[in-house]
Amino acid sequence: MADQIRVAVVGAGYFGRFHADHYSRNPRAKLVAIVDTNEDRAKAVAAEFGAPAAFDYRSILGQVDAVSVATPTPLHFEITRALLEAGLHVLVEKPIAESVESASTLASLAEERKLVLQVGHIERFSSSYNTLAKVITEPLYFESYRIAPWKNRGVEVDVILDLMIHDIDMIIGLVASPVSKVDAVGTPVLGQRIDVANARITFESGCIANVTASRVAYKTERRMRVFARNHYLSCDLGEGRISGYRLRGDPMTEGLAAIAMESYEIPKQDSLANEIDAFLNCIATGTKPLVDGRAGCEALRVASMINESIEEHLLKVQGAPRLSVAGE
Repeated sequence: MADQIRVAVVGAGYFGRFHADHYSRNPRAKLVAIVDTNEDRAKAVAAEFGAPAAFDYRSILGQVDAVSVATPTPLHFEITRALLEAGLHVLVEKPIAESVESASTLASLAEERKLVLQVGHIERFSSSYNTLAKVITEPLYFESYRIAPWKNRGVEVDVILDLMIHDIDMIIGLVASPVSKVDAVGTPVLGQRIDVANARITFESGCIANVTASRVAYKTERRMRVFARNHYLSCDLGEGRISGYRLRGDPMTEGLAAIAMESYEIPKQDSLANEIDAFLNCIATGTKPLVDGRAGCEALRVASMINESIEEHLLKVQGAPRLSVAGE
């Protein structure tokens, strides 16, 4: 196609390979390069999807229109800034950067250059999220659990930026109100950074979210419960099932007949395919991304508030005198 968008993937690791796969199959895109400083990895992924390999992202400037950045998080800011400064549209994996200040710099740069900067909060492109966004009105309380066994991948960041940020971003999108307060606890378990965390997030609207994430669990689970006035939903995000009930009468006089059971059929969709197609569509049409740089900043801001609260709690615990035990 003459109007295909020339794209490259920077970072040929676990997520980068998936990005390359979807670009290679999307008719809007022409995959022109796979970039990784690990030459063997770059060549392997490039050969798999029929694109040239490159070993320095600067070498592709002038050859592409858009780039997916799927490197480790500490490299997001440097690479994304350079690509934006070169006039390229960027889809950067979550989190957008390591600090709110860096994230804000990227968002401002994209706005100044009128470029698409989309952040890879993949849950926002899932059929489960799309269903929740249509069904939920004026939520009052969320409970979310995102737990998984230990993996060596992603441990350069804490569990808040690794796992919890998915639910942070989803809930921010569903509440549509600024976060005003955070109280959190957490601790390292197997790694050097926080591996398990729980946060109570308060929004200016009055909505509250109780969010738990762990990467030292025995199983993988992604669940969310949503409470609104006269409405309750239970969501299995892993299995794509949403059910609940809604009050439609007076249970004191009508009994169970006043309670309507709800169940939603969630279509099986590839969330990353949706995310990448949305990115390409924004480039082609000039529309604003669902998760733009500012949305990425807000998710990171809340994640930073959670980390600060955890640090304060750990200091209190570690600095507290040891409680005596009966019999000592």
